[in-house]
Amino acid sequence: MKILVAYALKEEMFPLDINGAEIVKVVTGMGKTQAAATLAFAVAEHRPDVVLNIGTVGSYRHNVGDILVSRRFVDRDMQRLPLDGVCKELDMSELSFGEKLPSVIDGQDTFAPVRINTGDNFVFSPEEDLGCDAVDMESFAMAWVCRKAGVPFLAVKYVTDKLGENSVEAWAAKLEHARIALQAYFERYL
Repeated sequence: MKILVAYALKEEMFPLDINGAEIVKVVTGMGKTQAAATLAFAVAEHRPDVVLNIGTVGSYRHNVGDILVSRRFVDRDMQRLPLDGVCKELDMSELSFGEKLPSVIDGQDTFAPVRINTGDNFVFSPEEDLGCDAVDMESFAMAWVCRKAGVPFLAVKYVTDKLGENSVEAWAAKLEHARIALQAYFERYL
């Protein structure tokens, strides 16, 4: 099995070995446009069996240190438009993999659905989360590329910051913690 692992930033990367899988890593850059374009080229070049997006998110509903596994994504930029026919939400459950990978919330494994809100701005207030579990800047775009390519997609994200509480500074300070915790997560569950 070939797994394309997509990170938004090189600072989010860590050593990853999945037994029996060929791992190809790509850094997409921040934001929906960079993520979509870079991932589309990587999918065309490498023809992976699955795409795994690993990275960080902010959350109002979850605590710093929680690890969220998501198959559901909302585009917060398009969500606000009152237009029919615009793709605003994606559910990748039918094209997913990693069904045995739980979210780890408050130290407990759970398979409860997780929705990630994606947009091109850094979210500073809880009101901007659109009722989702977490916010980021890439996963909806990556899921959209995978939907178009027919490639299974899964996002595994570490909560680095609470929305509205110095998110930018908290995010940067927690990158080391995120790498360590995500590496331990994959060593435990895969």
